[in-house]
Amino acid sequence: MYERSEVRALFISASGFTGPAIEESERALNQRVIVLGELRELVLLLERQGDVAAWLREKVRFAQLERRPLALLGSDF
Repeated sequence: MYERSEVRALFISASGFTGPAIEESERALNQRVIVLGELRELVLLLERQGDVAAWLREKVRFAQLERRPLALLGSDF
């Protein structure tokens, strides 16, 4: 991922992320857009037929502007 220009990454975990994984993702935000998501977020979104594109855009916004690759979003999508 680091060797490709303009690449973005979305990592989905069924068991959450460790502190070191989140910290490394935060450091990587200096060079790439990295978004971390939990499977339960995505499942809840799909169960209520939410807008996946809007959910992803908001997660990218948090990663880029607030330097938070793991932003657990509510049910607004």
